[in-house]
Amino acid sequence: MIFTQYTDTMDFLRRELADEFGIRMMCFSGRGGEILSPDGSWTVVSRDLVKKRFRDGDAEWLICTDAAAEGLNFQFCGALVNYDMPWNPMKVEQRIGRIDRLGQHHERIRIINLHYRNTVEADVYVVLRERINLFTTYVGKLQPILAKLPGRIAKVSLAPGDRELARQNMVAEIEADAEAAEAAGFDLDEITASDLEEPARPAPLYDLEDLDRILSRKDLLPPDLDAKPLHGSHRQYSCSRPGMREPIRVTTDPAIFSEHPESFELWSPGSPMFPAPDDILNPEDVTANRSLLGAIFHNLTT
Repeated sequence: MIFTQYTDTMDFLRRELADEFGIRMMCFSGRGGEILSPDGSWTVVSRDLVKKRFRDGDAEWLICTDAAAEGLNFQFCGALVNYDMPWNPMKVEQRIGRIDRLGQHHERIRIINLHYRNTVEADVYVVLRERINLFTTYVGKLQPILAKLPGRIAKVSLAPGDRELARQNMVAEIEADAEAAEAAGFDLDEITASDLEEPARPAPLYDLEDLDRILSRKDLLPPDLDAKPLHGSHRQYSCSRPGMREPIRVTTDPAIFSEHPESFELWSPGSPMFPAPDDILNPEDVTANRSLLGAIFHNLTT
């Protein structure tokens, strides 16, 4: 993945790379997904298709703006290039989080950050990387410092006068703030797992496979919920209720929901299409009814 802040820069990069990478390259920005057609034009495609082509290897390069850092996960990608660096370092963390996440396919991922020499933001990122270790350690107590960075960079970049002196002063201030934060007494990041004891939780009475069996049996559904399997699809259904203008597609497969979050609802507690309970049970009720409920779900398998 190649990230840039600006759509114009993305367009420049794809022009420069089109001859070499051709249809192996895609784009994603506020305009949506775009793929290169054989005639050299760019065709707008859906988010789902961008992810599928990238995951299946039909495209090897994805040039994108920060629009791809929201809601699109690419844990199958092994390298990321920040072509330009935003003034807010947390945006860089969001970009990296698109590929560095649970389910990552690669043992190691490679992150390349490009900087414009002799700029304020380059100075700031050097301090963050080499002296504060921003991208390799937890930074809970550094959040107030990071929150002020965009304003600090803008002030120095746009201010008249001796910019070199202003840059040196800003770097010194960041380092002083970081040292003060390190010396502070309480840090949420230092709380160990043993300090966060959680009460033991009982084993769940049912899982998504059980819910799938329920969803496929009309006699077990509420009278106002109509669910029909999508033809030729596994664990995918069309659900509707009285008053709805059109059905909603739901699934009981987390992988399908992860790949198509805009097209499917995960049919589980919390989903708008999942039946709301008539009564809320207290812990004693749950314990008393556990054997009965367990027997019901066991019978679904027979």
